[in-house]
Amino acid sequence: MNNLIRVTLVGLVAVAAAAADNPPVLGTPGKLLFEDDFAHSEMPPKWRVGKGSFEIRDGVVTAAEKPEDKHGAYAYINPRLPYKDIVAEFSFKFDGSKGCHFMMEDSNYKGSHAGHIIRATVTPTSVQLADSKFGGMKNEIFEKNKDPKTTAEEKKQIQASIKDKSATFKLALDLAAWHQARVEVVGDEMLISIDGKPAGYLKSEGVNHPTKNMIGFTIAGQSAQLDNVKVWEATAAPDWSSRRAAILAAMPKP
Repeated sequence: MNNLIRVTLVGLVAVAAAAADNPPVLGTPGKLLFEDDFAHSEMPPKWRVGKGSFEIRDGVVTAAEKPEDKHGAYAYINPRLPYKDIVAEFSFKFDGSKGCHFMMEDSNYKGSHAGHIIRATVTPTSVQLADSKFGGMKNEIFEKNKDPKTTAEEKKQIQASIKDKSATFKLALDLAAWHQARVEVVGDEMLISIDGKPAGYLKSEGVNHPTKNMIGFTIAGQSAQLDNVKVWEATAAPDWSSRRAAILAAMPKP
């Protein structure tokens, strides 16, 4: 075993152990819908790659944006999974990337650009949860923002009108280390934890979209590593309502 593989395995084991000591709080995991430890050489057939580069080596996938694409690198679980409420986990490590987006979509929904519903984003300095369905990807808003005739003042007004459709929280990551993200979606609430600690929360109407069917990643810039992706069906944690206030109070401030 070479040093790089040994260091990677040690980092991933430590991350998994830390997260195991801090189980999900918003949702209770049920049936396992999908898992991938990337112990295979190619992304297909478990993943459908769109743009960018996704290369598996030594049980880890490295994803990077291609400048000529003018779009983040993205790949989705294949085949599509019908779901509503989930607990999802994945390990990640930044290697120059500007952001890792965990995407949840509905390919049949026509009210938002490309069926975007919700997403959880991790950057080296923040986490952001977004209701894309009624936020920036809502068709009228997306098209207005893209229209070259839309003035800066109009764009400012648009952003103000959807301010409550996303929430951003500060984060300090060790960029030399592996980390684990856990995304919990139950009803109209969404929570992200980093290394087992709640780091961001959003309550918004679009989160409760009933017919999501796509899960994937979009990587911005060069590059990020991913491993140990797991997705479970979820039900509401029975003690969430009594714990909500204390958990949110302990999180980093937006």
